Amino acid sequence: MKPKPLVFIALATTIMHCSEVRETEVAEPLRIENADLGIAIAALPEPFSVVEVSGPILELTAAGEGGSGTVIITAGPEEAFGINLVAAVKERKAIFESAPDGHYFGNRELGTPHGTAFTARGAYTGESGPVEETWVYSIHPGANRLLTITYTYPPGESEVRVNQLLLLLGEIEGLAEAEGEGEGFENQSGGDT
Repeated sequence: MKPKPLVFIALATTIMHCSEVRETEVAEPLRIENADLGIAIAALPEPFSVVEVSGPILELTAAGEGGSGTVIITAGPEEAFGINLVAAVKERKAIFESAPDGHYFGNRELGTPHGTAFTARGAYTGESGPVEETWVYSIHPGANRLLTITYTYPPGESEVRVNQLLLLLGEIEGLAEAEGEGEGFENQSGGDT
């Protein structure tokens, strides 16, 4: 039996299609730097997006089932002596308990690449209704400063939101530390590093 040209065309098309190298574009992770805080977020994890990156506050937002959540990152002044993270947690506990409908849910000790950090989690009724918050108190990765990360989100979403916060915490580094690696990074805050 003589081969039919249609079979060869179909076979050739299939071979050409299978041998094509498909290039998929992988988006570069977004690196965020804030010179005023002296920190960088090496790769901004999903679902976070940037609201404000310049000045003494870095603000992020993240969508969720019950609405969006907000992350605020601040750094205290340079301290001559040690920073008492436990005292910061105890102070936050008192603030949660004294807030309208305030509840303190507890704290956790975390191991981070930059040392020990502590969380404080609670809920209260804010201006727009009930909210939950998780606070992380850590030593700044590049200086003797208190680094505070606050995540405010709708009630009942703490498991997902705390996991997001832990991913974010793992991406934070000191600017001096990043520059010491010998790599040039673009300053996303608009200033020079």
